[in-house]
Amino acid sequence: MCENSSCSPESESSQDDWQKSFDDLETSQFNGESPVQISERTRALHCNAWEAFLDRDGRVVNESALRKAVFKGGIDCKIRKEVWSFLFELYPFSSTRREREALAAENIAQYGALKMRWKELLKNYKPPVDPDVPESIPLYLRECKNNQINNTVRDDVTDGLSKEVVDEEQMVFLNLTAKFKADRQPIEIQKLYSSIRVIDKDVPRTDRGQAFFEGKGNQNLLVLRDILITYSAYHQDVGYVQGMNDVLSRFLIVLGSEAQAYWCFTNYMETVKRDFLDDGMLDKITHVRLLLKKMDEQLFNHFKANGMEDLLFVHRWLVLTFKREFSFEDALTMFEIISSQHLELTSMEAERERERQRAKQLEIDGGEFHAQVVEMANYSFEVFVCLAVLEEYRKSLLRCSEVSSVYNTIHSLSMKMDLNIILMRAEELFYKYCRKSVVDCFQVVDLDTADVS
Repeated sequence: MCENSSCSPESESSQDDWQKSFDDLETSQFNGESPVQISERTRALHCNAWEAFLDRDGRVVNESALRKAVFKGGIDCKIRKEVWSFLFELYPFSSTRREREALAAENIAQYGALKMRWKELLKNYKPPVDPDVPESIPLYLRECKNNQINNTVRDDVTDGLSKEVVDEEQMVFLNLTAKFKADRQPIEIQKLYSSIRVIDKDVPRTDRGQAFFEGKGNQNLLVLRDILITYSAYHQDVGYVQGMNDVLSRFLIVLGSEAQAYWCFTNYMETVKRDFLDDGMLDKITHVRLLLKKMDEQLFNHFKANGMEDLLFVHRWLVLTFKREFSFEDALTMFEIISSQHLELTSMEAERERERQRAKQLEIDGGEFHAQVVEMANYSFEVFVCLAVLEEYRKSLLRCSEVSSVYNTIHSLSMKMDLNIILMRAEELFYKYCRKSVVDCFQVVDLDTADVS
């Protein structure tokens, strides 16, 4: 049995120690690769740097450079709302300020129509009676009803919009068009009602420690509820899954707008919704397992020998994007860094790293060219972040010989990890994987050549 004292998490205490551990791993496993270079984290994207990305009409002039800046340092809280509206596709990067005002009015009208439709349908819906489930209004809804103070982030269609861009006549047209579109979308009311019952269990326990949601009868809980129900009503291939409330709360707190939060949340869910389905999340966890086996076979074999190779403990990391592992502010930074999509296996940075390794490998092989392509696995950056956490605490994990001790070690990491150290380690692991894929490619070609000869 693993004693608590011997299984307590130990992080490398300095960057020098961290570098040395990687150098040792490099020497033992990845011979033939380019030397490790520590990635420097930068300060958060600040107001002056952000304004430098905009032309005089408000267009983002270099999307790739912006994504890199977000990846390298995150976003200052003063401009986070504005940058997120691009990062999560509320507005196109090429849109002008004037165009964004018109889009904002359209978004508010469309969201309002979608919400109004399911509310009207529910008024006339009589759910089947289940004797095992007593019908009652959830406590938090009763509290909110008794405390209807105007402290919500509900949107008025005309709030903050220039009359030169959207006048009253245009708003009437937008509302009519939005209602027409909403009425054409099918809603399975019984399925929606089932989702609402789960939503009403999750909403009252969402981020209650944050000022935005704290306090009895907080009206922002109703806003959170309405957005989740609206999403569930019109995305019934996924519906509502536990964890979506924690994802949405980020958008609501940062954006401070019901309609903006809905559309950014919806756009984000388009990229990750499969992760909220059982098969999709199992596939993502499998990616972590395969990457661990490829990059640190010793730790993988240790987990396997002790019946822990399923790595199910990474589920929470992935579905909530490490929200429980860091402070709220650090978790927001992690979320936007991963969402920047700057470092993916299909990115230019990844290809440049592979090109550098190909050149080095060609030099080792005496300049002989190998025309062989090995298909890259679909490892997103958060998979490398998972591996980075395991590598950072591998000494402690290697001392754990029972499932319970591994889980205790993993859970003890919450709020104790250094965000920058984890991100630097994840980035280095990403580049190591790119280099290793090239080395493996050359080895495959060499084996094929040997077989032919």
